[in-house]
Amino acid sequence: MLSVIIPTYNQAECLELTLGSLARQTVGRDRFEVVVVDDASVQDVHAVVRRHEAELQLRYVRHDVNRGRSAARNSGAAASRGDRLLLMDADSYAAPDLVERHLRRPGDPGPEVVFGRRIEPSWGTFAALRQAVPDESGLLPMEGDHRDLPPSDAGVFDVYRRTAWMFGFTHNLSLSRELYLAVGGFDESFVQWGYEDTDFTYRIYRYFGRENSCFRYDPTALCFHAPHFRDWTTEWEKTKPVLPFLVDKYRHYDIEFFTHPSDNHRRVARTLPYYEDCREFLRGHPGRVAADRVHKAVGLPDSASSLWIGFDVGAAGFAGRMTTIDHGAEFGPDNPHLFGARTHYQDGSFDCAVHLDLWRMLTPIDLSALIMDSLRIADTALLVQSKHVRRDPGDGIGMIDDLGYFLSLVAPRYEAAIWYDDEEMAVVRLARRGAGGGAAR
Repeated sequence: MLSVIIPTYNQAECLELTLGSLARQTVGRDRFEVVVVDDASVQDVHAVVRRHEAELQLRYVRHDVNRGRSAARNSGAAASRGDRLLLMDADSYAAPDLVERHLRRPGDPGPEVVFGRRIEPSWGTFAALRQAVPDESGLLPMEGDHRDLPPSDAGVFDVYRRTAWMFGFTHNLSLSRELYLAVGGFDESFVQWGYEDTDFTYRIYRYFGRENSCFRYDPTALCFHAPHFRDWTTEWEKTKPVLPFLVDKYRHYDIEFFTHPSDNHRRVARTLPYYEDCREFLRGHPGRVAADRVHKAVGLPDSASSLWIGFDVGAAGFAGRMTTIDHGAEFGPDNPHLFGARTHYQDGSFDCAVHLDLWRMLTPIDLSALIMDSLRIADTALLVQSKHVRRDPGDGIGMIDDLGYFLSLVAPRYEAAIWYDDEEMAVVRLARRGAGGGAAR
C-alpha cells in the first residue's frame, strides 16, 4: 500500500481540491491511503477531510500547537500504514494517474526515491483542471517544472543528475517507509518554511554514500500547484538563518555551494562535478607547496590564530593557534570539507585565513564568496598559488594563473598585494581597507 502524507496549516480550499483529485485516481482506493496532518490550523480542516471520507481511505491527525511542516510530515508517517510513502502538500492537485506512477510494482527494484513533476498553472490551466488534465502541448512555457530540461540539453542533464538531491521537493516525492525511518525522517528543528526537504534528500544522498542513482525524476508523475496567496519576500527572508544552519550541520562543500548567497541550483548542479574533478587533480599533484613551507615563507607569528584550508594542512608541524580544514584527511565532525565560500565560523574568529590552491579552481562568483567569507571570519586572507600546479582548461575548468589580473579585480575593494613570491609559489594577501591586519609578517 502507498500512504499519501499531506501536512497542512489552513489552506482548506486547496486541500479540498487536492483530496478531490486523489479521489479520482486510476487505481482503486484499496491501493492507497491518505493521511492529513492538521498543524493546528485556524480553519476547519477536519470538515474538509470528513467530506471525502466516503471516497478515500482517510486518516486525520491534528497537532494541538503549530509545530512546522517537518513535524507534521513525521506525524503523518507515524500514523500511516503503507510500505511506501508519497509526500505531498495541501496545494498539490494530483493528475489522475499520480498514485499509479508512484506505486512500486512487484519485482521492480526501481530507484529508492522518485521525484514527481509539478506544474505552476496559469489561471486558464487551473480552470481547465476542473474538467480534465490539460495536454502537455496546451501548457504555456512558464508553467513547466524548473527541473525540466530540453532534449538538446541531454549532456547537461547528466551533470544535473549528479546533484539530484538538490531537486527533491516534498510536494510530490515518494520513497519506502524503511528508507524514511533509516534517515530519521524530517529534522524538526526546521519550523519555518523552506529547505527542510533539501535537508531530507541530502541525508538520503549521504545515506547511500553520496550516490545519486537512488533518485529519479519522473515527469509523468504529475501534480499541479494550486494557486494561493504567497508573501515571497517574507518567506525568503525567514529562510536566511537556515542556510548557515545547514553549513554548520553538515560542514561539507556540497551544502556550502548550495547555500552561499549567490546560489542558483542549476549553476551549482553543473559546477560541483567539475570542482570534485579538480579537487582530485590537486590531491596527488607533486607540485603542491606544503603548508609548513608556506608558514615559514609568510612568517605567521606563533601568537596568531589561523585557519588553513587545503590538502594535508593538518599534518603540518608548525606551532601556533591553528585550525585546519584538511581535504587530504578523512571527512568527519572534526575535519570539515569546505572550500571557504561559506563557513560556519563566527565573525572575527581568526587573525588570518590561509587558502592553499583550492581557491584557484573556483568560478569568479564562488571565489568572490570565498574572499568575502574569509574577511568576515579573519582580519587577513592569504591565497597561495603553487606555481608548478597548472591545468589546461581543456582538461576541466582550469585554475587561476594570472595573479596580476586577479589583483586588478579585487584591488578596488580590498587591500591586495603579492605578499611573497619565489620559484615555487606566490602568496596574495587580502585585507579589508583600513582594517590593518598585521598577522602575516
